[in-house]
Amino acid sequence: MTWLIWIGGGIAALVVAAALTEAYLKRNKSYRLSDMRPDPDSLKRRPWEPDGVTKVNDIDGVQGKNQAK
Repeated sequence: MTWLIWIGGGIAALVVAAALTEAYLKRNKSYRLSDMRPDPDSLKRRPWEPDGVTKVNDIDGVQGKNQAK
């Protein structure tokens, strides 16, 4: 039964090590929110619609109004 405790402790140690490694590697990295936005051209294509294109004028109009503010 002792071996079960060792295995559980080993798995817990690996999880903690993975979290610490990820935190160490991602430190001091900041991204602007605008850098994470998808490409506007990719937003215009909607493959689930029959023609594959949304009402592009509506999207462009909303973006234009938001840019003007």
